[in-house]
Amino acid sequence: MIGVACKPTERETAREFFELFKTPWEVARRDRQYRVVLSTVGRPDGIVAQQLLLYGATKQATDLRAGVTVERFSGVTEVEWDDLRFPLYRGALFFSGAGPAVLWSAGHAVDYRGRADDASVWRIGYDLFDEVGHLLTVGQPPSRARTPTLELHIALLRHLLLESGMSFVEVPPRPAGCDFICCLTHDIDFFGITRHVFDRTLAGFVVRASLGTLADVVRRRRPLADAVRNWAALLSLPLVFLGLAPDFWRPIADFARADNGRPSTFFVVPFRDRPGIAPDGGVEARRAVKYQASEVAAQLKAASADGNELAVHGIDAWRDAGAGREELAELLALTGRSTAGIRMHWLYFSADSPHQLEAAGFDYDSTWGYSEAVGYRAGTSQVFCLPGTNGLMELPLCVMDSAMFFPTRMALPRANAAKLCKEIVSIARLWGGTLVINWHDRSTAPERLWGEAYRTLLEEIQLNGRVWYATGTQAVQWFRWRRAIRFSQEAAAGGPVEVLAPPATQAGGIARVHRLVGGRVELRDRPLDGPARIDL
Repeated sequence: MIGVACKPTERETAREFFELFKTPWEVARRDRQYRVVLSTVGRPDGIVAQQLLLYGATKQATDLRAGVTVERFSGVTEVEWDDLRFPLYRGALFFSGAGPAVLWSAGHAVDYRGRADDASVWRIGYDLFDEVGHLLTVGQPPSRARTPTLELHIALLRHLLLESGMSFVEVPPRPAGCDFICCLTHDIDFFGITRHVFDRTLAGFVVRASLGTLADVVRRRRPLADAVRNWAALLSLPLVFLGLAPDFWRPIADFARADNGRPSTFFVVPFRDRPGIAPDGGVEARRAVKYQASEVAAQLKAASADGNELAVHGIDAWRDAGAGREELAELLALTGRSTAGIRMHWLYFSADSPHQLEAAGFDYDSTWGYSEAVGYRAGTSQVFCLPGTNGLMELPLCVMDSAMFFPTRMALPRANAAKLCKEIVSIARLWGGTLVINWHDRSTAPERLWGEAYRTLLEEIQLNGRVWYATGTQAVQWFRWRRAIRFSQEAAAGGPVEVLAPPATQAGGIARVHRLVGGRVELRDRPLDGPARIDL
């Protein structure tokens, strides 16, 4: 059992951190004795511990007693730990004259070890919960997108606990028998090219399918086979509009083939011709779409009957709970369910969005990602509770096709995109969590033809077969199950731990015991689907 001492304003963040690092902890108490106490407020008065982990980016009394030189760095800095690197966004302390360190930044030590009275002290020169709070609210800039920073904070704490001689149990963020959860999601912004008569969308298609495709072939950004498909689609347009040839923008059917029996989550637009309000208060007319969910009810219900999920592609829900309730009701009229997930169209979001979405009645959000990068805006791919809410979950978006391929965004050649996706998949295998992919409705069809890139990504995910493909709701439900697990320990300093896990309604989990034995980390896993007793 880890004792935790922090500022009252950090309590919510501390609780969320220990839902992500699912291990026994409690607010440090004076009537308990602890093997390890983690503190962001210096050495806590009256708390007895064998090992103190003192985080903090301001000078503490411990630093004065240790006689170390302290230098405050207020900007963003990168920390090196073994062969890993991660950014600190809220400042750090550099220590000198304190002996060996494991954390370094630009040649400066960011930690040191010592003693204070009857306790060992490990001083870490940044504020853990301040960093975590920043990641879950502000997030990382696109330049840092590929670093799972929050997971590295968790990994560092694991290391500190083991090096402090503490054995502990953890419930990792992965279902039993799986490396990670994969959610295949699709934003449906268009539903048939025949809905676009003499408009901007049709004009853009004609230009890109003709001259744009020719230019891509000349620059070797497209194979000739793609050009043939685009030009054939362009020539077929008159027949398509006359009803003599099939419409080639048919997202439900296309992804039924592409996903090949794997469940998908379709984010569908509730109302046509509504652009909504932009974050700057203006109106972007081109944000409006030309279909709404009720107009394609038959196709959507058929997709749902095949095991797929329907969710809301929101317009104004991010800024107004009343609009959110209206958008949610439009979808629920089709599904007959009591709630649904949401992802905002154009990924609109603000600091107040969690409160508005929760008030509207949504089960989860999946907007927290990048439109211009691939990776981890919150520094993690785990489902987390949006700060300031009573339980609205965030299913963070990780990989989006338009971010990789649009000319005004990353504009990656296919080989480079495949390499990037391979890196992201390897991170998912290492740390677990959810790999949320968003491939848009037109992306497998002319003129984009990003279907081959999608197949390559799915093949990479499937390499070892240890993946659970889940809808957004299923992934969120699994993390809610994990969050419901509680730990009980009779004596805080050691002894058996009761893992109070409710029976799993879908995939279960594992309880992992960490020990440092003879300088080596020893791991023991056991299946977890209900209460368990773990001996430490």
